[in-house]
Amino acid sequence: MRVKNLVMLILSILLVAVFASGQAQIIAEAKIPFAFSVAGKVLAAGGYRFTEHSNTRVIIVRSSDGGTSVMAGIITRLAAGIHTSPQDSHIVFDKVGDSYTLSEIWAPDRDGFMLHITKEKHEHRIMDTPK
Repeated sequence: MRVKNLVMLILSILLVAVFASGQAQIIAEAKIPFAFSVAGKVLAAGGYRFTEHSNTRVIIVRSSDGGTSVMAGIITRLAAGIHTSPQDSHIVFDKVGDSYTLSEIWAPDRDGFMLHITKEKHEHRIMDTPK
C-alpha cells in the first residue's frame, strides 16, 4: 500500500510541475445544459471552463465552482478555415441516444481541438460560447 501511495504522490508532483511550467489559456467557458462525458468521466450539467496548457497535449475541463476537473487528451488540431470563422467560438458534443460526449472545442482566431472520435452513428450538438 505504501508503494502505491508513493507512486501517486510522485505522479501528482510531476503533473503539478508540468502544468506550472507552461502557459495556461482559457479557450472557452460555457453553461452546459446536460450531463456529458469527457475522457471516460461523466460530468453534470453546469458551468465549465475549458483551458489549454501550451506545453502539453491536454485540455482541462473544470467546473465553474472548481469542484470537478478532468484532463482530456488532444487527438489533433483542426484547421480553423474548414469549420469556423475568426469570430466563432463553440463546443461540439457527439450525441448517441441520450448520451453526450465532448468532441471538439473551437475558439476565435485559432485552430480547433479534437478530443474524441465517435465511431458509431451520432449527431452533433453545437453550443455557441460567449465571446
